[in-house]
Amino acid sequence: MTAEARSEPAPSRVARRRDRKVADILAAAADVLSERGFHGMSLDEIADRLDLTKASLYHYFPSKEELVSACLEALATTANERLRETSGAVSGTAAERLGMLIRAQLDIIVREYPQMARLFLQPLDWPELYRQRSRALRVEHDEIFRSVVREGIRTGEFEVDEDVAMHNLYGAMNNVPVWFRGRRRRDIDEMGAKVADNLLRLFLPPSAS
Repeated sequence: MTAEARSEPAPSRVARRRDRKVADILAAAADVLSERGFHGMSLDEIADRLDLTKASLYHYFPSKEELVSACLEALATTANERLRETSGAVSGTAAERLGMLIRAQLDIIVREYPQMARLFLQPLDWPELYRQRSRALRVEHDEIFRSVVREGIRTGEFEVDEDVAMHNLYGAMNNVPVWFRGRRRRDIDEMGAKVADNLLRLFLPPSAS
């Protein structure tokens, strides 16, 4: 059997436990960070929410700065990978691909990571290092959508000013978690589909929408 054919060993129980704990810490950090901002976030509050000692938290993340960096990277990387997979899985028209991207984005920010929209909305009070990284991650995210929009403009499916349409799209999507707060799952499913269809119409010529 070649080295390529051998499967990777399964993670040990200790490694799996550590991964779960890190995921719990990052989720709590995202909540606190989105609620209080960078300067209002404290490791004490995160440890308290998880019923951890501060020493235990430091074992995983030795500083607030490392925790914030890991939190931003984890959220953005997970979301961007999901969107790339969604875009690549659909071989239809630009409108069909954009519709799938909008639905995936709404699912991410409503169900999976409701903190994401708040964290990446121009955190002006953050230190410059994090503002720069946040901008870079937003550019990666933006390019996933824009590549499909440019394709639609090139093929004539979309008749829009690219920048204006994208600003309108992001402005609407980032407010969806507020609109859907407290609603039942079935209501979210129905409303999410309607919102996605309406947002797609921003890009379509009047005769097609």
